[in-house]
Amino acid sequence: MTDSLIFNSLDLSIYGLIINRSGNNHTSFNRNTIQLDTRAFASRGKREALQINTDFTIIGNSLSDSQEKLANIKRVLITLETGQLIFDNMPDVYYNASLSQLDCQRLGHKDLVGTMSFLCADPYGYSTTETDQTDNITTDPKAVTITVGGSALTLPVFTLTAGESLSGPISVKNNDTGEELVWDSSMVSTDELVIDTEHWVVKKNGTASMTDVSGQFPRLLPGQDNHIVVTGFGTTGTLQTVFHSRFI
Repeated sequence: MTDSLIFNSLDLSIYGLIINRSGNNHTSFNRNTIQLDTRAFASRGKREALQINTDFTIIGNSLSDSQEKLANIKRVLITLETGQLIFDNMPDVYYNASLSQLDCQRLGHKDLVGTMSFLCADPYGYSTTETDQTDNITTDPKAVTITVGGSALTLPVFTLTAGESLSGPISVKNNDTGEELVWDSSMVSTDELVIDTEHWVVKKNGTASMTDVSGQFPRLLPGQDNHIVVTGFGTTGTLQTVFHSRFI
């Protein structure tokens, strides 16, 4: 079986593309601390851009057939600024990648060989399977367990849906990291409070609601159970947690 790649759901093996070798070039990891508008401090690490280098072969019935296949591959890869890149030898992980370089030359009478590089401004790989877990809030406080895969800190979206009137403060804490976000305002039944840890924003019913936020956005540790505690949210609501496990 030969390996190829998928870009934005299109399997490029239909154009005779075989990936002979692929490798990731990771750079340094930097961490800094910033102050939020609420005067709370948050720490966030940043890994520099990832470059993925590949060697490939294009198999054709003739040289003109291979050249036409190469033209189709180029059209697919440059249509979008960034697309989801999946390698056949890692089918459970995708990268947000853009083509940065492609060189190609003739091999024999029919085939082409070359090198191709992708740049990932977001250097993390993501599980192709989205985790979507909903827990009923039946006690106050309420503890839930969320199992995370991958090898890098994961940035979930928490959605709290109220089942009753609440006066705040409401908090979501990851006991394993110590990170806790507090939102000190009111809700009524069916109101939704969204905590987006990737984009550092809290929204109530779709509208940003950062004035009453303090603390840190709770991330999830990779490769283990995470113990989340919701406080101040009554006993009739729900907590939805959505994420893709991340890889480095």
